[in-house]
Amino acid sequence: MSVRIILVLLALPLFLLLAGVNSLLLYREESRDMEAGLRGQALAAAVTVAEFAREAADPFADLAQRHRLAALHASTGNIPGLRALYLAQPGRAPLNLLDRPLITARKITAPARPEIIGTWEDAAGDPRISAIAPAGRGAMVVVDIDARPLARMTFHLKRLAVALVGGSAVLAILLGLVVGRRVSREFRRTRAIIAAHGADDDDDSLSIVEVRDLADAIQLIDKSVTDELARLEDKQLIAPGSAIAELRARHFPDISEHHGDAALSIRTLPGAAAGCFHVHQRCETGFLLAAGEIGGEPEQAFAAAVALRDFVGGGPVGQFGERLALAKKAFGVTRGGEPITLGDGVFALHGAQAAMAGYAARNPGLNADALTADLALLFPETGIIAAVTAV
Repeated sequence: MSVRIILVLLALPLFLLLAGVNSLLLYREESRDMEAGLRGQALAAAVTVAEFAREAADPFADLAQRHRLAALHASTGNIPGLRALYLAQPGRAPLNLLDRPLITARKITAPARPEIIGTWEDAAGDPRISAIAPAGRGAMVVVDIDARPLARMTFHLKRLAVALVGGSAVLAILLGLVVGRRVSREFRRTRAIIAAHGADDDDDSLSIVEVRDLADAIQLIDKSVTDELARLEDKQLIAPGSAIAELRARHFPDISEHHGDAALSIRTLPGAAAGCFHVHQRCETGFLLAAGEIGGEPEQAFAAAVALRDFVGGGPVGQFGERLALAKKAFGVTRGGEPITLGDGVFALHGAQAAMAGYAARNPGLNADALTADLALLFPETGIIAAVTAV
């Protein structure tokens, strides 16, 4: 799987989640606020008229007077969306309090207190919000408010949500492709530096800091190792295999460290391949360790192993896994190379892991150095052996 696809697969769910959550919150808040405003408007109109009717001896007769109707018409003319306002009582025809014909008059039981009936649709299919308020003596005031603005707003909010989610998906794909293309280009540049042994290669075009660090490490370490091997070959002192063994003793010496209540011991056995490497850092739970093998020609594999060790081990402990994953791709690790946290135990690069753990369990008194020394004699084919014991 390419870097571009990985970045797109990582970015796409995140962008979709953020867009979806934001759209849902926007839809809920906006629709809730508008519906609450319409409900409050309907309820306020119903309560206001009901209070006038409650004071009258005969609200139907009093409110039907011409001057009172004119006053109601004037006061209700400024209420946006008002579709119906009438006085109702069981057994009597409703009294329309607006200056236009009453289209809908439903049978509603007078409530004990003002309340919102809810959203409903009239005969024309238009949504309405109704409120009723008791006017005394079994009468009640009914108010219908046009809810079409609410329906239109929710429709547009849904379209906006779909547009936001779709736009976020497109943006995530574009960003993933752009970033992936840039990272892939710099990885190709790094591979070119590796193939050229860093000679006469200018890495100023590498703009990603971690990749540039890799290139610098390759140039420095590869040049140093190549010069040493060339010197040894020119003087015909030892064979190339022996030269790598000598350099390994210098660059990958046996490790013996203490950290808190834990002791670490790492040994590279004589039979280890030229590209075998190990790198470690101290962490809160003990030691963070990685060991693996790089394929290829012995000289190139060894130089890459040293460069990988310096690049990964030179970073902060919090970036150990990230730098290791980057180095694995750059150097072409063929075996191992996964971060391992050893609080108390043993590790082998090749095989015999269970047998070595069994030996350590049967000899709990051995310290880390003694344990790796014994295991190196018993399992010489393992390449690299590491052990952590309590102090």
